[in-house]
Amino acid sequence: MNFTIDRRLKENGLKVAMAKIADATIINKKKELEDEKKKLIGSIDWSDVASSLILEGYRKLYSDGSLNPPALNLLKLIKINGRFPNINTVVDSYNLISVKSLFSIGAHDLSKIKGDVKFIVTTGNEKYTPLGSQDTVLVSKNEYTAIDEEKVICFLDQKQCQETKITKNTREFIVYVQGNENTPQEAVNTVLDKVTDTIKRFCGGNSVIIQEELDTINHASMIQ
Repeated sequence: MNFTIDRRLKENGLKVAMAKIADATIINKKKELEDEKKKLIGSIDWSDVASSLILEGYRKLYSDGSLNPPALNLLKLIKINGRFPNINTVVDSYNLISVKSLFSIGAHDLSKIKGDVKFIVTTGNEKYTPLGSQDTVLVSKNEYTAIDEEKVICFLDQKQCQETKITKNTREFIVYVQGNENTPQEAVNTVLDKVTDTIKRFCGGNSVIIQEELDTINHASMIQ
């Protein structure tokens, strides 16, 4: 598979780096990963977070000015609870790098994705089942969104769909890092390397980079 980015999103600064990981062993938690999560909490510089140009760059991609970038939401959760959330060893691994780097990172079960991944500007007709829900909804118009051939897999960089969530039964998955106008592509690529290295360190498996293709999206024939 490959991925494309709508040229309008590129003009607004969106950048993506993506990899496929196979043969990882995904479990609920691992002591070594839990120890690293706890260690990181004590080293967070909250003043750097507040003034981050990386986080500010994501806000410029949102139509809704009240939205926070995912890394900031995660940091706020950590500050309130005094600990990282625990999902599974893949999600916890990329959350670890998201907190360190402040980049937006996501992953999707490859067996639940149909065709290639496209980062598009929504028409308002795209179908989406938010994570944790069984109800399909329509997304807002003129927002950036990741889709496959049949559904939204992640709305903005905020929330993925229910169908493609990573579970202990996942055998192959994609993981990607999203950047913005304040993050050079080289920095996005470097963060992806850190993500894949961390996942392989705690979950095993092997990875391969997925290349971006030129935007070939026919905007008149998006998902109905």
